[in-house]
Amino acid sequence: MKKFLLSTLMLMAATAGWADALSDYGVITEQPAGELKTYDRSGYAYYVVSDYPRRGAQTGTMDVVFAEGNEVYIKDPLSKLIVNTWVKGTLSDDGTTITLPLGQNIQYDTEVGQPIAIKMVEYDEDYEEFSVLPTSQVTYTISGDQIKLNGTSTYTCLGAVWAESNEWAGFADYNSVYTPAITDEPVVLPDGLTTEVYKFKGSEYQGGELQYNTNVAMDGNDIYVQGILADMPNAWIKGTRQEGTVTFESGQYLGTLAGNAVYMVAVNRMNTSEIQPLVLTYDEATETFSNDSQFILLNASKSTVYLLQAISDFTLTRSKSGEAYEVPYLETFGSSTSMSDYTIIDGNNDGTTWGYNSMSGYVNYNWSMTNAADEWLITPAIHMPAGKAYTFTVKARSFTASMPERIEVKMGTEATAEAMQTVVIAPTEVATGDFIELKGDVWISTEGNYRFGVHAISDADNMMLAVDDITVDESINTGVSTVRTAGTPADTTVYSLDGRVMGHDTDGLPQGIYIQGGKKIVVR
Repeated sequence: MKKFLLSTLMLMAATAGWADALSDYGVITEQPAGELKTYDRSGYAYYVVSDYPRRGAQTGTMDVVFAEGNEVYIKDPLSKLIVNTWVKGTLSDDGTTITLPLGQNIQYDTEVGQPIAIKMVEYDEDYEEFSVLPTSQVTYTISGDQIKLNGTSTYTCLGAVWAESNEWAGFADYNSVYTPAITDEPVVLPDGLTTEVYKFKGSEYQGGELQYNTNVAMDGNDIYVQGILADMPNAWIKGTRQEGTVTFESGQYLGTLAGNAVYMVAVNRMNTSEIQPLVLTYDEATETFSNDSQFILLNASKSTVYLLQAISDFTLTRSKSGEAYEVPYLETFGSSTSMSDYTIIDGNNDGTTWGYNSMSGYVNYNWSMTNAADEWLITPAIHMPAGKAYTFTVKARSFTASMPERIEVKMGTEATAEAMQTVVIAPTEVATGDFIELKGDVWISTEGNYRFGVHAISDADNMMLAVDDITVDESINTGVSTVRTAGTPADTTVYSLDGRVMGHDTDGLPQGIYIQGGKKIVVR
């Protein structure tokens, strides 16, 4: 294969004696007048290491100047060849295409005595060589805020070429995409404001029901909401209250997610391409903000709909119990955001535990070949008043009937395995590929915030235990949660003081104090 000139690898370092040669060969060194925009680069690049081409990701930024007369100037069009010079192109009248003539010089190497130009090159993988293509121009497509280089692939690239010998000079880009560099500033909560917990409930588009905690602060007519989109739990948005509504401007910057800038955007549910301000209606009596006419989006652009998540029919209601949820509690695990309030404990520290299955929309534990399961999935705190019985329900399934799993559910006041002391559902074998509903009743004698721990206790080397649709509601089996009327039959369920169901009579029970019909009874 051909050897590459050593000076190719020294282009960024060598500067002396170039100024005159640069101007002689038409290299643009001064930033042209016009609107400057900075873009983050993504895509792939070839460059030379030890005399051979190697491939890697594009990094850094690229400046573009949009000048008068539809002129466009691009600084350092190749990601690995940063020489602080510009090439000139033309913007189409509709503003969607940049046409860049090839053959423009971008540098001059005094050691080689040749300028370097940009041209299209073709890569021969067998020989690890590049040849120059006769293409006269290349185009970029502008879509929304994004610019994309057209006509390139793994084997066809925009490259650097020695202008006189017409050989590859050691740099090439392909599949290039340029996204506006982040210059937005996130909303910051003013010092001294008091925040309160509000419960967010909504429906995810093509998903399930969502519920999680948000924080709300008020400063006169200014309303601040934190974590309205659970994937960005620390981000604030700011709105203005007026006559029973609160308006939040779309395009508020939330931060970065997986390296991309993300924004809060609202759209009309009947016309999802129409970006609008987010408008919440406020009900003072219930202290609830609501919206049933728009989607709120976690969006990758502030001016074009490029959604990562869409939620509709949502409410934010002030919590009377702080971080805890009220009964009835429901979690359908409609998306990964459902897991934000849950605590996962890998009890045997083997690295195999509960995780969200985005393909199926449930939570599952995948087996360990050597260890029996000891994996906790603990709910957020749920506020439960005293003197009532509550029913905990969870759906569970194994991979197949021939590969049984085992599960139990306990209750406690902290999100730790040690706090899970009250048995709600005794160890139960799950041997079905279809979801079955498991239920357990618990009596609450002391008002408080409680958590339920779904405990995988399967044998080693099984396959999968999945759970879905967790609910906590007042028990319909006891009658103790409602005001009795004359003639209403008494509840016969007997509970231990730690909440376990002991049966429907006291025969055979050990001596002790129990709960039946909402009252304490003594077995002697």
